[in-house]
Amino acid sequence: MVNIDRDWIAGFLIGPIATMVVAIGMSWKAAWIGMVCDFIIGFFLILIALGYDRPNMAKGTLCGFAVAVAISIHPLWLSFFA
Repeated sequence: MVNIDRDWIAGFLIGPIATMVVAIGMSWKAAWIGMVCDFIIGFFLILIALGYDRPNMAKGTLCGFAVAVAISIHPLWLSFFA
């Protein structure tokens, strides 16, 4: 039996963690790259989640990507517009 909350949390954490790993590993100014990586990884994870009939994981992945975008707005602005 699958716990719905685990599926959603697993999908959700992928985006923010990818962005923060890049921010900590490289620099805050390069954190926007994590968002781009999350977009690519998240797209395929959504396809896999839907293929295995796990719509909650797909929803969590979309929400996680939205958080990753919010985290990446400032580094993106620093890199290209400051």
